[in-house]
Amino acid sequence: MRCYKCGCVLSAGDKCPQCGIDVSVFKKTAKVSNSYYNLGLAKARVRDLSGAAESLRTSIAINKYNIDARNLLGLVYCEIGDVVEALSEWVLSKNIKPEDNPASSYITQIQSNQSKFETVTNAIKKYNQSLKYAKEGNIDMAVIQLKKVVTQYPKHIKSMLLLSLLYIKNKEYNRAKKLLNNTLKIDRNNTLAKLYLQEIEEDMQAKKKESQSTSFLPKKREKIEERKPLSGDDVIMPRSSYKEPSNGAITIVNILIGVAIGAALIWFLIIPSKYKGITADYNKSIQDYSEQLSSGNVELNSLESQLNQVKREKESLEEKLSQLSGDSGSNKLLTAVISAANEYIAKDYTKAAEELLDVEVSSLPTSEAKSLYNTIAEETMKSASTELYDKAKSAYDKLDYTEAADYYVKAYKCDTTMAEAAYYAAKCYVSLGQTENAVKYYQYIVDDFPSSSYYKEASAYVSSH
Repeated sequence: MRCYKCGCVLSAGDKCPQCGIDVSVFKKTAKVSNSYYNLGLAKARVRDLSGAAESLRTSIAINKYNIDARNLLGLVYCEIGDVVEALSEWVLSKNIKPEDNPASSYITQIQSNQSKFETVTNAIKKYNQSLKYAKEGNIDMAVIQLKKVVTQYPKHIKSMLLLSLLYIKNKEYNRAKKLLNNTLKIDRNNTLAKLYLQEIEEDMQAKKKESQSTSFLPKKREKIEERKPLSGDDVIMPRSSYKEPSNGAITIVNILIGVAIGAALIWFLIIPSKYKGITADYNKSIQDYSEQLSSGNVELNSLESQLNQVKREKESLEEKLSQLSGDSGSNKLLTAVISAANEYIAKDYTKAAEELLDVEVSSLPTSEAKSLYNTIAEETMKSASTELYDKAKSAYDKLDYTEAADYYVKAYKCDTTMAEAAYYAAKCYVSLGQTENAVKYYQYIVDDFPSSSYYKEASAYVSSH
């Protein structure tokens, strides 16, 4: 165990042999933290990733210097598809221990595989979009997006759980169960997955009982009345075998008359009725076809409306995709933050600040990335502004206005309270003949520094241009 302040190997005593700080409380917390780390490691080995993450977060909460717990937590996050959270843990781990830290290789592996990183980033964006669709009640669009995420990035448990929930809402239980079982293969004790499966089983059981209660039961067979045994007083009446004698000729005549009457009945009664029925069937068929045609027209109009809606959504998604894949896309922003973190760990604070200059913090996709940005910015921006200003002044004295303008602008972006940086940036642009940029930075003086000595000159230039 090493001292949290100086890094010296601790002895059995309660004080650090090098810096002399009291480490008795630190040793106790480190011991408890290690026990939670061991518990998290045991759970991770049996793929209880949710339980492992909980134990590891507890370990870090007790001892934030436990880099083994941080590194393992990052691996767990990576396994369930939360790559950004994993990178955050590894960057913090590397900041605590810059040398001989496995986190360095983990970060390098992620950065070197750019295609996978882009896949992960796009999956996260689609998940966030589908979550927005679901909140707005647009279930179909949410399902479409989540299907793409699950196909492209099958480890993203959050997407699998959300898609399962939407399937449950639509009563598509078989699809939901398949996804939930796949989730449990990755994270065997995922609480939400088990809860959703339990809900499905309860709903299916309830429907089964309901169908049984409303079904028709088979009727009881009626008892056949038993015949009483005959007594001596009962009289048995034999069936009559008497037949009326008939004449053959009369019989034939009667048959012929019957045939003639039957034919007449067929001709006058049955055939007109048959034709009438055919006519009615024909008319009904015509009516049905007309209704179908009308329904088809309505359906066609509905499909055309849906097609137009889909086209609009496609255009919107293409626009969003263009934004994501452009210079201001979240992938570029995350890469910039990670690069800044690497420079910060290497103690090159000026380069770290320069990496963050073009990052719009509100556009970062996750709270972890925003938190990492704010931490690095607070530690680097002020010192970087001073160094960049000195470089700008040196270039300005050499009449290298292009380089000087670049450094002055960067210095001002790092510290927007530095009026002289904005002023000299404007003067450089005036010397370069870039009037628009000169007006821009003089305007900063007019708007933000009305009491400065540069205000009168800046105001005059802005008014004249």
